[in-house]
Amino acid sequence: MKTWILVADSARARVFEVGAKDGLLFEVGGYANPEAHSKPSDIGRDKPPRAQESASPARHALEPHTDPHDKPALKFAHGLAEILEQGRVEHSYGRLVLAAPPRFLGQLNQALGQQVSKLVAKTISKDYSRASSSEISAMLDAHD
Repeated sequence: MKTWILVADSARARVFEVGAKDGLLFEVGGYANPEAHSKPSDIGRDKPPRAQESASPARHALEPHTDPHDKPALKFAHGLAEILEQGRVEHSYGRLVLAAPPRFLGQLNQALGQQVSKLVAKTISKDYSRASSSEISAMLDAHD
């Protein structure tokens, strides 16, 4: 059974596969979130919708359900979830390890479909997105 390791943060992600015979990691894919580095002034630029109470002429802004700063990360998490779903459908892996900072790991877990979630063997709440394959391999050994 092949194992995929997804190491990610809200700006970048890399997918590794564990070699069946030698146990070495090789990178299957790398992904970037260009929206992660948007200027703060660009995030949430649209004004929130306004509401008017029927009993009063006063108007007020409606609060968004999602923090505008989280939208690029959520969108990226959903994109990664689609990639993992495609890999599952194509039987590219049968076991999944997720490593990401706690906040993004939560967003990623929410984005995963039920079938992919069943394949998650381990989650690691730490950012290894910039780590080398040897550092990631050592991280996996340490968390076994």
